[in-house]
Amino acid sequence: MDMTEFDDVPGADAPLDASDAALLARVAELDDRLDPVPDGLAERALFAMTLAGLETEVMELQVVEAPVGSVRSEAPVETRTITFTHERLTVMIALSVGSAAGTVRVDGWMAPAEVLQVELRRPDGTRATLSDADGRFVLDDVPRGPASLLVHQGETPVTTPVIEL
Repeated sequence: MDMTEFDDVPGADAPLDASDAALLARVAELDDRLDPVPDGLAERALFAMTLAGLETEVMELQVVEAPVGSVRSEAPVETRTITFTHERLTVMIALSVGSAAGTVRVDGWMAPAEVLQVELRRPDGTRATLSDADGRFVLDDVPRGPASLLVHQGETPVTTPVIEL
């Protein structure tokens, strides 16, 4: 668009005044009503930027499985198994319904098995736990939503991609 088209618009070179501000406020209100920002977008974007800023090595998402009977059955089973791989570490997690409403339980296993610090990172904060000598860890009643795991192994931590719990 050639901006010279607006050279003959009265007041185009004048500073914004109260009527301009009122018009822009109405346009913003209309934009909010017709095309609202999705719920949680700002939190998810901040979370993604925080993860991008970490100096970690990222694991690859390998498998997402739904158990038999989880689709089109009378009593759906809410369990998913997800496996992440990296050259130094494999992490498998099973997600199941938490004991509190709107939460999940995360049961995890790591190979090679060793005691490691595991952090569950979410937009609203971080929860940490230790795996046992068999590489097993549990996080109870985690709120649903985007999350990733950060495993402190060696000098450089390993992180999973963000998944939806």
